[in-house]
Amino acid sequence: MAQAIPVEEQEARETTPPASVREQGPRPFSPSHPFEGIKEVGTFFWAETDENGELFYRFCGGTVVRSPGKNLVATAAHCFDGNDQQQALAFVPQHSKRNPKPHGVYPIQKGQIYADPRYMRKGGDKAYTNLDFAILKTGARSDGKLVQDVVGAIELGINTGFDHPKTRVIGYPGFASKQDPLDCVTPAKKFTTGNDGEVKGGTFTEVNCDGYVSGTSGGPFITAGSESPKLIGVTGGWKTGGTSADTSYSSYFGDEIKRIYDAAVAGRIPAPIVLPAASMWKHAKDIQSGYFTLNGAVEDDRMDMVVMWTDGELSLYRGADKNLNYFDREFTLQKPNDLWADHAKQVVAGDFTGDNGSDLIVRWSDGEVTLYPSVDEKGFHGEKQLVAKNATWGQYAVSLTAGRFGGNQWQDDLVVRWSDGELTVYQNTGDKLGKEIKVHGRNETWTHAVELGSGDYSHGDVWDLVVRWSDGEVTCYGDFSGNGLGTEHNWKPANKLWTHAMIVSGGDYSDNPWPDDTIVRWSDGELSLHVDGNASGIGRENQLVAP
Repeated sequence: MAQAIPVEEQEARETTPPASVREQGPRPFSPSHPFEGIKEVGTFFWAETDENGELFYRFCGGTVVRSPGKNLVATAAHCFDGNDQQQALAFVPQHSKRNPKPHGVYPIQKGQIYADPRYMRKGGDKAYTNLDFAILKTGARSDGKLVQDVVGAIELGINTGFDHPKTRVIGYPGFASKQDPLDCVTPAKKFTTGNDGEVKGGTFTEVNCDGYVSGTSGGPFITAGSESPKLIGVTGGWKTGGTSADTSYSSYFGDEIKRIYDAAVAGRIPAPIVLPAASMWKHAKDIQSGYFTLNGAVEDDRMDMVVMWTDGELSLYRGADKNLNYFDREFTLQKPNDLWADHAKQVVAGDFTGDNGSDLIVRWSDGEVTLYPSVDEKGFHGEKQLVAKNATWGQYAVSLTAGRFGGNQWQDDLVVRWSDGELTVYQNTGDKLGKEIKVHGRNETWTHAVELGSGDYSHGDVWDLVVRWSDGEVTCYGDFSGNGLGTEHNWKPANKLWTHAMIVSGGDYSDNPWPDDTIVRWSDGELSLHVDGNASGIGRENQLVAP
């Protein structure tokens, strides 16, 4: 172990600051010095042995954190990749040159690396640099003792802020001749960066200790000067921990590290959050709910969500359980393209072919209306023209939705609100428009109906129509049909907040079998799911994407 060869898992960290940093002038770096470590902090090895039976290939650092199972170690996510889940790894507390394994060796159980799935996928280290942390579950050492029982543990500090006047920073330099860890006490502070074109910016905890070169990743930031030290960070995050040996960063330990820690305690994979950030959702042009992936993630199949983006891309998010944040996989139905970006005005989901799967209808800028039958995770499977290009549909069709409004058992009744306030149902639409039923003619009030949605909130044979009005009012018309609007229920009175609800889409995303849940995309990019709505209200709100 004294001849350990480092894994170069952090090539960006240099032994001297780059010119761009040095030119900024001197910075108050705190001195570091090698020492023999503390018992709660150690380093990782590939659990392979040399000809003498000793472990070799040392990399990164880790800290034992207090847990019910007495077996968890916190480190940086970039120290590992997906293949490491099945590798033989080991954690060695307080490793040093003089005493390589004073407290024994603790194997990392296969499949027990817990990190945010967004960070671990390809490109995640750049797109989600604020999620560069991981929790590993260790096995007992050879005599059956658990790591926390042997060396103790440091409490995980969650949402403690950025400013800590005395912060102890420990790291294991990645050189074979440098087996002893470095120790440094320095102030921790807040560091915020914008995007640099390659790496997504964010807010991180910054420390300035000299000599923290490649290999020190995953080493702890520990609050010092109190009787109850806390782990408030690990070297990682911005530029995988920094571009200078004298300035290091950590992704902030907030709610996200708590989610990873809870998953490790429970022994379950952290929820694979696949939904993009709010900045992306501002570009969602339309959202539709339907059964596009018939072999879904749960037995009682949930609806899936199709999103049309302003650049013409079409994405499909597979419905899943609540503990998976309701969606567990993303599929690209089509890549960004100018045709859809410039001319696809709205998509509508429904079962127009009667095969229990969902289809898409698209209204184009020239008035053409097209049916794409049996859309699934593999994309489109044919195209049928329902309406040839014409000025009426191109200029005067304002909002569309589809539901089961009394024609038959399928979600194939297309509802159109026209620019003059007229409301029309095309009942039993299939490979051509269905029977035209005028619910009401020209109507000044309905010119303020900015969006239509649908679902079965009253749990009857006939679905309900949801209307979002320009003044923020939201109305549910129970048992809507071509014979009339149905029973009117006021979900939200006129209010300023709901004027910022840009897209409203009804569907089935919760445990009960009814399509009585509602996706809402807000003007700031927040995405909400209201579950188990009824005639009286839109249901309980779950935030899927924070603004």
